[in-house]
Amino acid sequence: MKRKILKRVAIGLGSLIILLVLLVVSVTMIYPAIIRQANRIESPPGIDTMEIVEIDGISQVLHFRGQNVENPVVLVLHGGPGNSDMPMLHNYQFELEHYFTFVRWDQRNAGRTFFLNDPEEVLETLTFERVVRDAYEVTQYIREMLDKEQIIILGHSWGSVLGTSLVQSYPQYFSAYISVGQSVYLIESERLGLEAVLEAVRAEGNSGRIAAAEALRIPQGSFTEYSEDWINFIAGTRALQARYGYAVNPFQVIWLSLHSPFYTFRETMNFFTLDVFYYQSPLMQVLGEFDVRDYGTDYQVPVFYIMGELDRQTSYQLAREFFEEISAPYKAFFSIPNAGHIPMHENTIEYNRVLIEEIRPLIIER
Repeated sequence: MKRKILKRVAIGLGSLIILLVLLVVSVTMIYPAIIRQANRIESPPGIDTMEIVEIDGISQVLHFRGQNVENPVVLVLHGGPGNSDMPMLHNYQFELEHYFTFVRWDQRNAGRTFFLNDPEEVLETLTFERVVRDAYEVTQYIREMLDKEQIIILGHSWGSVLGTSLVQSYPQYFSAYISVGQSVYLIESERLGLEAVLEAVRAEGNSGRIAAAEALRIPQGSFTEYSEDWINFIAGTRALQARYGYAVNPFQVIWLSLHSPFYTFRETMNFFTLDVFYYQSPLMQVLGEFDVRDYGTDYQVPVFYIMGELDRQTSYQLAREFFEEISAPYKAFFSIPNAGHIPMHENTIEYNRVLIEEIRPLIIER
């Protein structure tokens, strides 16, 4: 009798393992292949190419996708710093590719670019000025490759820091600046974000989460020091904010990345095991010091802000207030309901509608 039971248990466990293996294979290999095939791009007039380009002394990765290269070209500056969004673009970009040509760029010590170079050597020379110079060189490469006089910059989160500097320094190369999750001033944003999460947990009434939230304290001293206290504070705050849709939900990011048709399973696993705080530490300090007003309020290009109404990771309130100060040839602010820091994933329908129906016509008309 015992042998029969053990045999059945063994068979059951074996079957479960086989099912799990099949699930992993389906999610990481079969499903991505189906997605890629269903959204293939004919060339010409479209483009779908992954390129390794030498930018300022190191190899960097650029991914071009669009159904027609004659469409407006968008250079996407990902967040982080260090968090490539290339593995997740399949969740929302395919519809947009009928109206824009997108260029995704994995920045220094980020994504695929990380694995093409010695990350320790890159870290030794990593500065904000150098990444801005990279962005400038990437812009010139795109303009020449696609024969475009001007392109659009779309910066998300950390990318809005880089994007602000880029369009204010070289406006002649850009037809518009689109900011998603605009960073304004980190320390004030963190203060407001902590207030929001405290209010949410108290309203919910969960004693454990209330205690965790009330234990959070904004560290003393400048963020420039980039202390362990700051790292722990931000990690603790984000974990609670994500519960209420105020910040990025890491499980959503992991799930989307695991079935990416543009990153292999190995690349995705490597990406999630990186110590991003370490390999991007000089830029983390820049992010902590960043004040968007240091770049002025007069823009020579049209400016469009897209903000999730629930975003407390980069404060919706601060972005709205600063936007009112901006002077530009044309500007518009778009609030995405039921969305936080990554509105392209949290309310894809409205995010895509804004880009296609609201922003694209204005850019083409001008």
